[in-house]
Amino acid sequence: MSCHAASPSSSSQPSSLAPAPPQLRSQPATDAGPLSSEHESSDTPSQSAQHSQPKSAAEQQPASQQEPVSPQPATSAASPPGAETAFTPGLEGASRRMLFNRISKRYDELNDRLSFGQHWVWKRMAVKWSNARRGHKVLDVCCGSGDIGLLLADVVGPQGQVVGLDFASDMLADAANRQRALEAQRPATKQHTPIQWVQGDAMDLPFGSGEFHAATMGYGLRNVASIPAAMAELHRVLKPGGKVAILDFNNSQDPLVDRVQAFFLESIVVPAAREYGLEAEYKYLRPSIKNFPTGREQEALAKAAGFQDVVHYPIGFGLMGVLVATKGRN
Repeated sequence: MSCHAASPSSSSQPSSLAPAPPQLRSQPATDAGPLSSEHESSDTPSQSAQHSQPKSAAEQQPASQQEPVSPQPATSAASPPGAETAFTPGLEGASRRMLFNRISKRYDELNDRLSFGQHWVWKRMAVKWSNARRGHKVLDVCCGSGDIGLLLADVVGPQGQVVGLDFASDMLADAANRQRALEAQRPATKQHTPIQWVQGDAMDLPFGSGEFHAATMGYGLRNVASIPAAMAELHRVLKPGGKVAILDFNNSQDPLVDRVQAFFLESIVVPAAREYGLEAEYKYLRPSIKNFPTGREQEALAKAAGFQDVVHYPIGFGLMGVLVATKGRN
């Protein structure tokens, strides 16, 4: 939610610095996105050892080639997985995954409408702060429908490579469709940046250590069950000197900003989502933000994961924030 209606997520438990929500999904979160130049799935094998167990051939295929994942059945007639059970111990993973799959068809439209287009500004800031460069191999965790991944593709170019990872299959399908649509609009002679859409877990990334020059995460850190685990994985897969830029709602401690954010979500975002039959899904945003670590707490979590030169930047009048962290060269 980007104001960004897209990342309805409940949150991730902070760590010792903030109360932690129950164990969340067994897969990563998501963000959104169209716009940029993206491209063919990259098949470039990683030369570093794989961290996780080897995936099957089907699991290794780009989302556009995989069989769609069927939503999990309701666990009970009284409380089916979804927004209502997003904070229920044992149901968080299935609930949040289904939530994102449900909103996928309206995700981009709501992002543009509810942020007045500003989510593109914030996402471009995250891409810039990630220090991605021409020819780099970069990772976008919780990629959603591909906004940040597509922006990264423009930056790294045909000699680079983009990998977008998310836990929601419908979001990944949208990202692959948008990539194909963008490529179809370009001259046949224009080279495309290799892009791969991968379904996976932000807390157990299926990539080798030191594999990426830069990484981003947009509106996804709130949705993981363990923020320390997700931070540690981002640190692991980055090359020495690599940066990560994490964009999300800001859990501001300024009473005025907090009141403005609450008013915006409750009086504008939720009513707008109601028009699309997604009221329950977007009511999820406010509690997820209040459970999210503050900027200072995020800095502490990043340092505990091994990052250096860590700074959290409030943006969008304090409503949003970007955590920028660098992996040491030693």
